[in-house]
Amino acid sequence: LCGKDLQTGRDFSHRKNWIRDRLEELAGIFAIEILSYSVMDNHVHVVVKTRPDLVRSWSDGQTALRWWNLFPQRRHQDGTPAVPTEQELHAIQIDRSRLIQLRKRLSCVSWFMRCLAEPIARRANREEETTGRFWDGRFFAQPLLDEAAIAACIVYVELNALRARMAHTLEESEFNSARDRIDDRKAASAIRGSQ
Repeated sequence: LCGKDLQTGRDFSHRKNWIRDRLEELAGIFAIEILSYSVMDNHVHVVVKTRPDLVRSWSDGQTALRWWNLFPQRRHQDGTPAVPTEQELHAIQIDRSRLIQLRKRLSCVSWFMRCLAEPIARRANREEETTGRFWDGRFFAQPLLDEAAIAACIVYVELNALRARMAHTLEESEFNSARDRIDDRKAASAIRGSQ
């Protein structure tokens, strides 16, 4: 899916950027925190924390705008959501029962995964000029019930590339949250050092 196809020799590693970029985009829309992620050649791991408490704090307008950014009725030529008009946002806000439903969806792991997987699948199908399934099936979710389980899962996810021998160190391990944190820390140190 996101590595080298041994049959054709084509390299699809660029799709890992698609997934990372989409995760970042969705983290700014959903009331779901991404605690950890790792994009592998043939699968993706994401550790998330749902935040329904955040959804309750959003105004109707914020909720409508977030939903619009997921499912815009108009787009720019590059495919990004067009800025909605007041009337378009009002049309979303006016239906009270719909707003309740949208708030639930914006903190729902199933909707998060749908909004991650579907655009990636469509883009990959366009790239390969094909149709059909890109992902093997529906995602698998495991509830993490305490801090120890969360920590163990994050370690598992972030060391996945090392176990798969795709990298020898976390610094070499691209497309995962451990590498992102290392890069962020180096950048912050460089800024402090230059001041």
